[in-house]
Amino acid sequence: MAAYDHDSPRLAAIYDKISDSQFEGGMRLAERLEIKAGDRVLDVGCGTGRLTSWLAQRVGAAGAVAGIDPLPERIALARSRNAELRFAVGGAEDLSAFPDQGFDAVCLNAVFHWIGDKPRALAEIHRVLRPGGRVGITTSPKDLYWMASMPALCASVFATSPYLEALEPSALEVMNRHLTTSELLGLLSEQHFVLTELHVVRRQQRFESGEDVVDFADASSFGNFLQLVPERLRAALRADLVAAFDARKGAEGIQLRSFGGLLVAKRETNAS
Repeated sequence: MAAYDHDSPRLAAIYDKISDSQFEGGMRLAERLEIKAGDRVLDVGCGTGRLTSWLAQRVGAAGAVAGIDPLPERIALARSRNAELRFAVGGAEDLSAFPDQGFDAVCLNAVFHWIGDKPRALAEIHRVLRPGGRVGITTSPKDLYWMASMPALCASVFATSPYLEALEPSALEVMNRHLTTSELLGLLSEQHFVLTELHVVRRQQRFESGEDVVDFADASSFGNFLQLVPERLRAALRADLVAAFDARKGAEGIQLRSFGGLLVAKRETNAS
């Protein structure tokens, strides 16, 4: 089953409410991309459009911003947030709704690891960027993924019975689309992009409760998180995960760290 089949209006609304960390990461990415007044920007994987709307304010009336996301429920929220912007339902692998060389910059904020056909997506981004245009990516590289608090603690719960014996292979494939940093750099080079910046970003998140953590994980994965086990086990799994995160709660709530990659690259000016 496709990664996008499990979203719902409830999960979209939760994500819109709790996606501050992704929004802040997107603003940092825009700074590194040097997005300025008058730029034409495409926000790939725009979700509920928080970053897209902020980018529209940054480029002003002289610029143009569009967003695309494969999740219809999140695009509906994006359109309700800013009806003046263009939002399309679709994936990064097919940007045919947008013209060749139509953008100065493309953002992929906290989305690249979810894309199934990454070479095709980068080829499409190359097509819609003008020569010398910039692409910015924030992602969770495979080589940094297990340094984060959340996956390590979740793995300790998934490794127990009855969950370990019941893990769904298809869901594991969806949740394991991360590349290593070197693999990502290789793909960029193959698709005629020149790397200009590469950063490791440390993120600290605070949650009030284990329920909030699991809501965040499920909404950020558009419902795929609990799909790792059959439906008969999901309520019990959720309860065990909530308890595991609540056990980490201190005076300042539940503090979780993660590490991500931030990359900026330019389309080669002499590539077709």
